[in-house]
Amino acid sequence: MRVKLPYGRDELDFEIDERRVNGIIAPAEVSASARPQLEVEEALDHPIEGPTIEALNPKGRTVAIAVDDITRVTPTSILLPPILRRLKKAGAKVGDIEIIVALGTHRPMTDGEMKDKYGAEVVEEYRFLNHAFDDEASLQYLGKIGGDVPVWINQEYLKADLRIATGNLVPHCNAGWAGGAKTLLPGLAGEETVGQMHVRSALATPNALGTEDNPTRQLIEAFAERVGLHLIVNTALTRDGEIVKVFAGHFKRAHRKGVEFAKGIYAVPAPAGLANITIASSYPADIDYWQGSKALYAADLVTNPGGTIILVTPCPEGISPTHPKLAEYLQRNVKELKAMAEQRDAEDLVALGAALEMVNLSTKYGVTIISGGISEKDLPQATFGKVDDIQGTVDAVAHGYGPETTLNVLTNGGEIYPLLK
Repeated sequence: MRVKLPYGRDELDFEIDERRVNGIIAPAEVSASARPQLEVEEALDHPIEGPTIEALNPKGRTVAIAVDDITRVTPTSILLPPILRRLKKAGAKVGDIEIIVALGTHRPMTDGEMKDKYGAEVVEEYRFLNHAFDDEASLQYLGKIGGDVPVWINQEYLKADLRIATGNLVPHCNAGWAGGAKTLLPGLAGEETVGQMHVRSALATPNALGTEDNPTRQLIEAFAERVGLHLIVNTALTRDGEIVKVFAGHFKRAHRKGVEFAKGIYAVPAPAGLANITIASSYPADIDYWQGSKALYAADLVTNPGGTIILVTPCPEGISPTHPKLAEYLQRNVKELKAMAEQRDAEDLVALGAALEMVNLSTKYGVTIISGGISEKDLPQATFGKVDDIQGTVDAVAHGYGPETTLNVLTNGGEIYPLLK
């Protein structure tokens, strides 16, 4: 049978023996809303255990809206106009509204990227700010949570009278599910805060994919409680990125309602269980290896220990533009990384936490990577195949397991939660 996998904006295809395929695992096919703007309006009209925009009484008050960046597929250009319209109708002035790009520790977005993501008219009319995780002068300290995790938050967001956050509901390897308060942590947090979060996550739950409540999610919500988050607006999307439903309200309770709905799209049964080989496209998380590696966590759930994961990810921006130390840490073993994490002994704690999670997986499986954006020297624990010879790579790996080998295929590995029966 011929299989096509998303590869950035392109596709890669290859032949595999249908008799050996456990399943082609993809998000459920669901219908997009015929009126996505109306979905936003209805969510804002009926927030889940939270205030309406009108009840927030924005007249004469400042408003900050946190929005995710280019690494996420949230259709923010559809979310923002209804939110902004309601704010203005309720008395807020354009000059009192600021939209802050919750970059986490990613690179700043360009003007062109912002216009594509948020809408040219909105970008031209409203004040936008790229969060700077490593600029201490732009952050404010609010004490500690979870014992020893410092709360460093974007001070422009903090000083606003009203704080709103948008996002998207998909499975996530650290937080369990994206959305909710995750737009604030790591989105608007300082470097030390994000680093401590990643290290804690790596030590406590190396793969929390699809779990609604886990130590990292608890930390994220404690952060939002300390900062103060008045309203979230989250989307549930088809696998092609179109709005199915929108959830607004309290950052925890509305998020959980949204997750229950999103499970119907992204929590997908693995028909025949674990396979010796899992071929996983990282789509749509594929801008760099930091994002592309998300597919490894989904593949982890459907691959036999000692098996092989073939990760298909373009990574046009390489390993990570803002975390060059990641490539160095990926050359270390689990024991070394764990010791560094326990001692918090690293130049880049954020990269250290991510590396520990990734290298943990590489001890369980062989990892083969099909990518045009990264090289073998950057990830020495992996075996590399050529982008123009995915067929040869798949054939070679399958041959190594013999004629009775089994395969699983993940088409949207960056946003899926495979479930064993």
